[in-house]
Amino acid sequence: MLPFFKRIIRACRPGRRHRDLEILKLLVLSTAHLSEEIGTRLHHHHQVGVHQTRYGWLVWIPNLDDPDDSDPQQMPEELPRIFQLGRDNGCTYVLFDRDAEVTALLPAFDW
Repeated sequence: MLPFFKRIIRACRPGRRHRDLEILKLLVLSTAHLSEEIGTRLHHHHQVGVHQTRYGWLVWIPNLDDPDDSDPQQMPEELPRIFQLGRDNGCTYVLFDRDAEVTALLPAFDW
């Protein structure tokens, strides 16, 4: 786990109240839900806010209905569907992790 996440988890232990914290939800998906082509160049795409992790990527989910936020036509093919799934479930980020489970809700790629 990334040190950044460890610090947040310690700060948010049950029983602690922090009124100044904004708690976000994230969707965890297997990296298999991205094609190899997208996976290898995801962090270079200007329409997507990406942080590369040791075993995948943490990606901000843009508002697909706001033209100032994103242009789904300019995004890699798989991402709008993934982002919509995240937004529909109240998530702000998607964590693509190589060890996460593959879901039947999305296409998977073997790479």
